[in-house]
Amino acid sequence: MKRLLSLSLISAIFISPSAMAENPSQHQSTVGSTTPELLDLGSDSQVTFKYVCPMHPQIIRDHEGTCPICGMTLVKQAFEQNSGTPSVSVGSSSANGLKQGLAIRVTKVQKTTLWKYISTFGRITADESRVVHIHPRAAGWIKNLSVQSNGEKVKKGDILYRIYSPEIVSAQQDLLLAKQSMKRQGSRASNLMKSAKIRLQLLGVADSVIRIIEKRNRVINDIPVYAPKTGVVESLIVQNGMYVQPKTELMKIENYGTVWIEAEVLPLQQAWVKEGVTANITSIAYPDSRWESAIDYIYPTVDLKSQAMKVRLPVINSDRKLKANMLVEVELFAGPKKDVLAIPEQAIIDDGSEKRVVIRLPNGRFEVHKVETGMVTQDIVEIYSGVKEGDEIVVSGQFLIDSESQIQANLRRLITEPSK
Repeated sequence: MKRLLSLSLISAIFISPSAMAENPSQHQSTVGSTTPELLDLGSDSQVTFKYVCPMHPQIIRDHEGTCPICGMTLVKQAFEQNSGTPSVSVGSSSANGLKQGLAIRVTKVQKTTLWKYISTFGRITADESRVVHIHPRAAGWIKNLSVQSNGEKVKKGDILYRIYSPEIVSAQQDLLLAKQSMKRQGSRASNLMKSAKIRLQLLGVADSVIRIIEKRNRVINDIPVYAPKTGVVESLIVQNGMYVQPKTELMKIENYGTVWIEAEVLPLQQAWVKEGVTANITSIAYPDSRWESAIDYIYPTVDLKSQAMKVRLPVINSDRKLKANMLVEVELFAGPKKDVLAIPEQAIIDDGSEKRVVIRLPNGRFEVHKVETGMVTQDIVEIYSGVKEGDEIVVSGQFLIDSESQIQANLRRLITEPSK
């Protein structure tokens, strides 16, 4: 019953009250008619009446009857017989009341200046250029591990662990032999001494440890390894007593004094996004704080599902408020785009395959037009084609009008088919 009531309202929209008032006798003669009747709307347009099932619009008859599928009584339906754009009629005598009932509001298409602005979100990640990966330079066994879990802070020069490695022990012995040779041969053995020191350095032995070896003139079995920079330990996989090799990444040291924000930009705004575009960053975790940045890198790939493009913004995080994986709000600004046709975003009817708007004509009718859109900013949409400056478009109630237009277009295609 709800579906039947809806189509009755549709019929009231299509049959202009003014046309009925001008020729009431003609309207009355249609009741019970067994042949389609036409209402002249001008030189290139006529309205024909047929009977349609409220539940199955594909069932069309030239006469009254019931639907062979569901048994419902066919409803009289009016639609135009022309090849133009489908339109919905609102008669002058009842226009105000009908518009009020459908909550129709209109606005004009106009040229304006659109500011290139995007409000999106971003995710905090570590600055990869400041991440240090800790690998042993030689195979051996870990001893005296000073960090026990992820998140521990270390300072540059702190001992991370000690390692016993037969290869490093052998290199120390070579150094001590070269030192003894220098005592006997003098400067002629200096090259051997330099080579032995370089070998120890390449195996990860600090210069300070090499000096201790020379001074003590004996091998150090457990070589200390120091933190190369200040930061936070992440990805720790090693424990005391583990055997490790150069390919093993023991841990990472990340410095969150500077972080990266990876923000996503949807396709409609991607055309004007470039390196150097400034950004304002805020977080609901710290409503009184604000950070500034600019795009320094645009990733070469987009997300497979959303087609969003990812951009990178470096941010100085001296107060350490921004944490890894935190979500933040990002506003991108890139200047104005002047003299463009624009309409409110709420006026767009987007069904996924095409975009449409409803235009109000001077004679009180409404037409549905396909449009091509450009960038979207602050609920305003740039229009490339489909409307012109000064057109009145519907911004509220357009979905019902578009629905009626689609039904009328479908009926127009079906009317040429023979009745069954």
